[in-house]
Amino acid sequence: MTYADLKAWIALHLQRSDLTSVIPNFIALAESDMQMQLSKQPSLYEWATATTAIDNPLVDVVGMYRLHGASIAGLPLRIVTPGMIRPNSGNSGQPDMLCFEGNSTLRFYPTPDAAYTIDVLHTPIISPSLAGGESDGTATNWILLTSPAIYQYGTLAHAVGYLHDDSRVPEYAQIYQDAMDKLIASKRHGDIADSPDPLYIGMLDNDTWMDRRG
Repeated sequence: MTYADLKAWIALHLQRSDLTSVIPNFIALAESDMQMQLSKQPSLYEWATATTAIDNPLVDVVGMYRLHGASIAGLPLRIVTPGMIRPNSGNSGQPDMLCFEGNSTLRFYPTPDAAYTIDVLHTPIISPSLAGGESDGTATNWILLTSPAIYQYGTLAHAVGYLHDDSRVPEYAQIYQDAMDKLIASKRHGDIADSPDPLYIGMLDNDTWMDRRG
């Protein structure tokens, strides 16, 4: 199923041609629900790398929703909240902490004195809508491909709420949750292969940190 297929399915199911322009909003709300549920599922974590530049404390990143660990050559970095690292501190060396600024930038402390490769364990973003964009019609992702019911009924739950048809919300929400539970169980048992999603647009937030080898 593609993004265009999903929008057409929702419109057909609702039988409301006047909702075409707002259906992407319902999809975005459903994706936000999905992202929150999936963000702390270890079976969905992925590894990525980021490379620092000399005398530049900032590194742009893409595709990351929640950070679970970061390290340099096996040495863990402490993840702190924005504001705990003062810009232009004047200190340099091998970084031992980092924070996320805005929606796509990492700040390291101390300022790197060399190019370092950072291993990052993270939960990936599932869709551009979560970063303020919208997928084109032919776009898809691993959830749409493996478990479209999550998208379909998660979106319908928000749509009928918008239409004040509150009696249908529990039904659609339950179908959504059943499909989500099955997806998580499948990932946990290795039934679905992990693969990078080309739709990632970066966001990263603070969470616990760990050594990749730990």
